[in-house]
Amino acid sequence: MARLQLHSELRHAATYVLLRQSTLLLEAVGLFGQSFLSRIYRCRPCLVDSTVLALAIESGDRKVVVFFHDHVVKSTPDVFKIVGAMNIAAGHGQLDILRYLHEQRPDESGCTTSAMDAAAANDHFTVLKWLHVHRAEGCTFHAMDRAAQQGSLAIVQWLHENRTEGCSTAAIDGAARAGHVDVVQWLTRHRTEGCTSAALDGAAQSGHLAMVQWLHNNRAEGCTTHAMDRACESGHLNVVTFLGDHRREGWTPYAMASAVRNGHVDVVRYLHEVKGVPCPLVEVHMAKCNRAMAEYLLQRRTLQIYRGNSSRNCTPVRVT
Repeated sequence: MARLQLHSELRHAATYVLLRQSTLLLEAVGLFGQSFLSRIYRCRPCLVDSTVLALAIESGDRKVVVFFHDHVVKSTPDVFKIVGAMNIAAGHGQLDILRYLHEQRPDESGCTTSAMDAAAANDHFTVLKWLHVHRAEGCTFHAMDRAAQQGSLAIVQWLHENRTEGCSTAAIDGAARAGHVDVVQWLTRHRTEGCTSAALDGAAQSGHLAMVQWLHNNRAEGCTTHAMDRACESGHLNVVTFLGDHRREGWTPYAMASAVRNGHVDVVRYLHEVKGVPCPLVEVHMAKCNRAMAEYLLQRRTLQIYRGNSSRNCTPVRVT
């Protein structure tokens, strides 16, 4: 296990070094011009690699992309396909780069359905429509799913009207988790995929009361105990009280335990005084104690406070 962890850490470190090296190279090209890149490529061609190309595409550095097309492809013909050049450009909204690659390398530019999917996910509407008109790869249902999750209603509507891939239950589930009420309402009216209990669970965890209320009143999927548990954990009292008053799924011991741990006194008070959930016997070290929570638990004789940083070899303060 330790060897695997070391291998993973070394791999991450190597990736960081390569990215940093490539970033510095592009910064130098920006300062000293393309002639600098030409000299580096003549002297140390290994430095002008696919990582440099990917970063150049992300930032919209057309000159570097052109340099790769004019020079690097002679030694590495598949470099654009290897990095997924058009996919990267689409995901970062680089329409100028897309057009150039489409004109110069239409069949070797690394374009797949991921291009439209990424454009939709990142709200690059112009790029999405350009790909629809000029490329034949199309997209997958992930395009609408991710657009919905990001709250991009205009893109969701456009995909519905112009594409046939549709979406999945992840569209409403993700949009609900992010609190995009307008997207959830539109998908409910115009699509048939529906959602799962993860929609209400996610909305509750994120504290989106309006979304929780709408799902409760307009959809039948309901929620699970995760809704109350995670709302308590996050301290969303308004959501907790709504779920407690209107839903029957209930909660688990995690609700009270996490609310205590995170110092959400109002949530603990609601669970204990309104819902009758017993306050747990808690050991809190004085160095880490939330004062308001400690005072509330002290009133209920469910707190043992230890002086110092650990309960080991420490004498508890008596609660009387």
